[in-house]
Amino acid sequence: MTRLPAPDGQCLPTAKLLEGLVRIPSLSGDEAAAAGWLVEQMAELGYRASVDGAGSAIGTRGEGPLELLLLGHIDTVPGELPVRIENGALYGRGAVDAKGPLATFVIAGARATLPKGVRLTVAGASGEESISSAGAHWLIDNHPAPAAVIIGEPSGWDGVVLGYKGSVALTYEVKQSVSHSAGPEPTAAELAVGFWNRLEKWAEEFNELVPVDVPGRAFHTVDPTLIAVASSTKDGLQSSATAQVGLRLPPALAPDAAIEQIEQLLGSGKLEARVNAPAFRVDKRLPIVAAFNAAIRAAGGSPHLKLKTGTSDMNLVGPAWRCPIVAYGPGDSSLDHTPNEHVPLADLEHATSILSAAIERIAKRVAAGPEPIQRSTQSELSEQGAKL
Repeated sequence: MTRLPAPDGQCLPTAKLLEGLVRIPSLSGDEAAAAGWLVEQMAELGYRASVDGAGSAIGTRGEGPLELLLLGHIDTVPGELPVRIENGALYGRGAVDAKGPLATFVIAGARATLPKGVRLTVAGASGEESISSAGAHWLIDNHPAPAAVIIGEPSGWDGVVLGYKGSVALTYEVKQSVSHSAGPEPTAAELAVGFWNRLEKWAEEFNELVPVDVPGRAFHTVDPTLIAVASSTKDGLQSSATAQVGLRLPPALAPDAAIEQIEQLLGSGKLEARVNAPAFRVDKRLPIVAAFNAAIRAAGGSPHLKLKTGTSDMNLVGPAWRCPIVAYGPGDSSLDHTPNEHVPLADLEHATSILSAAIERIAKRVAAGPEPIQRSTQSELSEQGAKL
């Protein structure tokens, strides 16, 4: 990602908004203070602002039946970090994921000129960092489908995200009678490790079928992560062990199909599987993508189209609303959830300018009529695998 200097004398309004937002802790499920503060800031910028039924901060400007929705999230993962500006960058929990993109949405949305008949809504959704994704689910159930959506996640100021991998959380549990450690029977802990080893081999065999030269190969592989292993003994008579696994899935493998295959690997244990979301991506030829490409080039950048190995609210609202959608926001996603989370102030302002220009292009397109929806079924996503 190219680094550009901040324009001389710029007042950096996005940085000021972001600093205030980052200073208010907002762990998933405890976003009320941050949401209330952001509603106040949006109102001062001319939005009609309020907190919705899920505790998300919502601001709307413009009038009309057609809506461009900028869907960010206001919650963060745990980890208290000192908020500071140092060497031209703002440090703090959420600076990248994803209060930085949200602050950019608010300022860019306030600056953009909207055509007649199009309204713009900025949403700072609650619960994105938890399995519930409460804010996104509330919008799906209660908010009419918009004409187009921009998801607020770090892409880099010159990047546009077209898709995210799917996600499943697995909990493997095994129980058995205690045996002597010198005996031939495996312990419960060994059985749990054995399941993990079989799961890793299953993933490796799947990934061997993915051509090594396919563009964006990491988007098309199965990626298991062993999150935790624990064992215990009850009354000296029964032992148990659990393994918690996170599973990232490509478009070619639906969560239900993956779970069905994994159930064949259990041995004597049992499995609890919780689906977060299937993989989702859009076609790079969509006009909404072209709008960002043009805005990035006009700002002196070279657009980078990206597929991410994580998940976002795009995985949920994309299939539900079936409207044109991409993800965009300043920040380096490799800093998500880390002790070194920070975003360069210059990147915030470049992203704000680019987003404002992209909003105006997209809003004009929305006013002119519907653009083609992206293909989003599992089979169609699989067919798109090597097209990026």
